[in-house]
Amino acid sequence: MANELEQSVKDIFVTLMTEAHSDDGAIFNVRFLDDDILPHVDCIIELIGQKDFLPFCYVQLKSTKTGYTKKDKRLKVKFSQESVTGLSSYPAPTYIVGIDEKEETGYIVSANGNDLSSFASIPTDFPINKPNRGTLWNEVNDFWYRARKIKFNSTFVESEDE
Repeated sequence: MANELEQSVKDIFVTLMTEAHSDDGAIFNVRFLDDDILPHVDCIIELIGQKDFLPFCYVQLKSTKTGYTKKDKRLKVKFSQESVTGLSSYPAPTYIVGIDEKEETGYIVSANGNDLSSFASIPTDFPINKPNRGTLWNEVNDFWYRARKIKFNSTFVESEDE
């Protein structure tokens, strides 16, 4: 189940994700979900600027006011094995974002990564900044571009006989 988020955490995340990327503005649109819509998902991030289709990814947010570990400078946020497994089970790009409420910064890690399990901190290797927003946009766009090449044939189509 997605964690209960304070409005301040949502505001920090939206500010980080929707900061102008170029003269054209933001490259992401953030849509928060009610807790019961998709278990383990706090929001859907839609990509802005793709004309042919609407790529998106799922995000679970975790926040802390306790800062970082001394040894590795990892953000102290807790995430259960159930949440990792649940989030990564969606057939789409999924991410965990840790928000440092005091510094108003955020860090992103893929939930589709290797050997993810429960943890008490996340790496700070990928802060939410302009270069990493661009990398995220490309990663999610590339996933959906490749996925569109799989032809879906539904049984529920209008018959030509009618």
